[in-house]
Amino acid sequence: MRRSAWVLVVVAAFLLIGPQYAMAQNAQVTGSAKDQSGGVVPGATVTAKNTETGLVRTATSDATGKYRLPALPPGTYTVAIELQGFNPETRPGILLVIDQTASIDFTLKPASIAESVTVTTESPIVDTTVSTVSTSVSNAQIQSLPVASRRWIDLAMLTPGTSQDNIRGTFYRGNVNVGAGTREYSNGFVVDGVNNTWAEMGEPRQNFAMDSIREFKVSTSNYKAEYGLATGGMVTVVSKSGTNQLHGSGLVFFRDKSLTSTAYFEQLQDGSNGPKVTSTNGKPDFRRFQYGGTFGGPIIKNKTHFFVAYEGTQEKQYMTVYTGGIWPGEDRSYLSKQTRWTYTAKIDHQLSSTQSLFLRVAQENEYRPIITAGGRTTPSAAYDFAVPRDSAVLGHTWVMGARALNDFRFQYAFSKYEVAPPYSHGSWAPADFTARLPLCTPVYSYPSITFGGCGNAQMGPETRWEIKDDFSYLLASGGGRHQLKAGFDASWIPFEADNMGSPYGSWTFPKDKVYDPNDSTTWPSSYTNTLPTYANILTKHISVYVQDDWSARNGLTFNLGLRYDRQIGSFNEDLPGLLGKIADKLGPGFGYTVPISPWQDGWQKRGDFNNFGPRVGVAWDPTGNGETNVHAGYGMFYDNMRTLNNFGELTWPQGKTINIQKPSFPDPFQGKSRDAFLSTAPATITVYDNKTPNPFAHQFDVGFTRMLGRDIGVTADLLMVYRYSDQETIDANLPATPFVTTSKPYPQYNRVNYRVPTADNTYKAFLLKVDKRMNHRYQYMVSYTLSKAEDINSTSSLADRYGYVKLARAGSADRRHRLVVSGVVQLPLDVQLSAIGDFRSSLPFSPSSSYDLNGDGYSSDLPAGVLPGSGCRSLNLDAINAFRATKGLAAVSADTISCAQYANVDLRLSKFFTFGASHRVEVIAQLFNVLNRANFGTATGSITSALFGQPTGMAGNINAPSRQVELALRYQF
Repeated sequence: MRRSAWVLVVVAAFLLIGPQYAMAQNAQVTGSAKDQSGGVVPGATVTAKNTETGLVRTATSDATGKYRLPALPPGTYTVAIELQGFNPETRPGILLVIDQTASIDFTLKPASIAESVTVTTESPIVDTTVSTVSTSVSNAQIQSLPVASRRWIDLAMLTPGTSQDNIRGTFYRGNVNVGAGTREYSNGFVVDGVNNTWAEMGEPRQNFAMDSIREFKVSTSNYKAEYGLATGGMVTVVSKSGTNQLHGSGLVFFRDKSLTSTAYFEQLQDGSNGPKVTSTNGKPDFRRFQYGGTFGGPIIKNKTHFFVAYEGTQEKQYMTVYTGGIWPGEDRSYLSKQTRWTYTAKIDHQLSSTQSLFLRVAQENEYRPIITAGGRTTPSAAYDFAVPRDSAVLGHTWVMGARALNDFRFQYAFSKYEVAPPYSHGSWAPADFTARLPLCTPVYSYPSITFGGCGNAQMGPETRWEIKDDFSYLLASGGGRHQLKAGFDASWIPFEADNMGSPYGSWTFPKDKVYDPNDSTTWPSSYTNTLPTYANILTKHISVYVQDDWSARNGLTFNLGLRYDRQIGSFNEDLPGLLGKIADKLGPGFGYTVPISPWQDGWQKRGDFNNFGPRVGVAWDPTGNGETNVHAGYGMFYDNMRTLNNFGELTWPQGKTINIQKPSFPDPFQGKSRDAFLSTAPATITVYDNKTPNPFAHQFDVGFTRMLGRDIGVTADLLMVYRYSDQETIDANLPATPFVTTSKPYPQYNRVNYRVPTADNTYKAFLLKVDKRMNHRYQYMVSYTLSKAEDINSTSSLADRYGYVKLARAGSADRRHRLVVSGVVQLPLDVQLSAIGDFRSSLPFSPSSSYDLNGDGYSSDLPAGVLPGSGCRSLNLDAINAFRATKGLAAVSADTISCAQYANVDLRLSKFFTFGASHRVEVIAQLFNVLNRANFGTATGSITSALFGQPTGMAGNINAPSRQVELALRYQF
């Protein structure tokens, strides 16, 4: 019923809006018309025609000889000019990319004789009008470069200032951190002009088939005011459309065990069979089969076009648990049989030379069991994952004369994460706990391994209704030209979710030894128990902006803007109403009276009302010939306030959390029932600071872009970003005297998990890029990033301190050096070779323990002299070994500490066979991880583990592949 409902809504909107059009992230052509003496030529007609779709834009040069052709979808154009008394002139083959302003000037010759002039010229490689730090990834790169995942977004890593080091890529089929967006929730994603970000946690919401993406742009710093709710960077995407030629493709990609080298951790297994294992020689029976195709063309030539794309994947993947023989019965590979599919369908219709429509619908789903197994996580502690997603987008662009332009978007989107216990996926409704409870078991967590649990079982359907409109106007004033733009973006986002918690308890043991009642070093250090919870929040996002791209004179442009973002419902502003929804769903016994604690007094004043974000930038072409852009910029940016983070305050009465330090085992309640134990134990509660704002950042950049020859550009930028007011949790009820629980300032509570906006971080980077477009049968891009990411937040984990102090430490995405080299070479005999080389310095890791050393009631403290985040940065190994000695553990040496660098090279070799005039078969061989390098993830941080400082999995994905060969066929017509 839900899917048919959204289709009806979209069709109705399509019919109601009628003569309107939308094309997202369009380019434009601007320039001047002069005669041979340098005098301006007003009244000349300038026409741009898309050579693929027949779309035409026409403009007339004004009294100063200037013209503008706006709203040009990315593609190849012929630009022509004509005026009576002058010879007409044509510029064919102008390639326009996403968000580009291409400057094309004409010098007209008198029509002494009847002739027309065709000038072969290169598309402008430098946009001299923008101060944004950005890189476009073209369709040629998407189609030609080797990508093991076949996720188009992974190609964002070609650009400087990007990483995948602090993301949840396991969940959402790939993600990317852009610039200062070193949190998985601090980047923005826009597809075809509408939001493609989860409101609940901030990651990209929906993936699309690789062959459905035309191109995309990665804005690392100081993106314009028309985009927002991201303190890091912005990824903007344009999907493919049909053309005047009927065209299509079919593809098959294949990998299996025989084409794959044995992975590093698989080599260390003893080869014994176990549950869910098919390997008997250390090499699992891996297989990956990927298939799909596209079809598009004209419905009415030069007027209406269609395009569809589908892609599916069947994969037998294996998750390798590695404990270095500490738990030998678990060291093996476990089967994860995965399926994924996605489709996109799009219709474009030109109503006139000034108005057109597009409608795009897309769906995606996947099922991936035990995807978090591997390393120290056994399948029983992992979870299954499925995410049904669909969306529909309707748009309209209207060129309203020579100066005005209006863009309109409407979006409906649905997404739902379904996290289930291992090998048990089912499409349950939120708050349907009965079917899942029998699948849960107790959790046993040791320094080197974890068993059992509910697999973090939870789910959350999110719906987004979005309306967006942008109006721009060209104004000549004071000798300059102002390209003014203003707009609004409004979203209505219902979201509900549940979480199974740990209903049978979670035990933490400080040593890798089975419990022995006669050996106190094997006794558990802590026990937690939380019942299932449910909540429901409606959020509304409203944004308005104005911006002015002011061409003060030739070669000098100011990018000015102001944006205002307001999120309503994201701060638990209406606590009684939210708790009433829970009571209506689960019964009155699950509600509570507000305020329940002194921290909730004044909840009526919650919300962030002053999110004004100014953007100021300047772009200067000192020579005035379109070959140089010296730029600088400043902007203030705000993050999306994540809905899911706020559920803790609503759900703690349901969860009835129990935390016990040094519990008795196996009966932590010492003969009492759970309810009887709670009746005599103070409650643990979660509350939020009433003054919590949206996290915000100040971004600064300065740099330049310069043409080196007609097809090479070099760009260098220096970025500095200061980000403030992210959330962190402190215990507002620490005992006044360490180790004395009766000295808690609020004895009616156990712990008070107080979420406060006191976490900050900084990002400083130097970015360098050399980009050569295809010419003389080859192209390449080289990008280098030198960066430092630092987190500044509170900690109570130091044995020689008590309470919460702010400390600066290396951020979890603090990878100092990164070099990426990519390129495509067209060889003789219709052979093409392409490659990507990715080289990175090491990441830090954070030491931890399972002991309460400072009496705050938390068993995760660090020994004196050991700082958080200091692994591979400033690790005090003497302090580590001194602590290990007190626990009867052997010392570790610097030689065993893994500060693994990353190096990966992927190759692709294609041979093309042409049949007839328009049929082509491409035979593809891809070689991933050519060096067969074991690219380790961050090291084990548990100080009491025998594997301290050693890795148990691979970078990015704990089951990242060894060398793999992939064979493929692609048919195109």
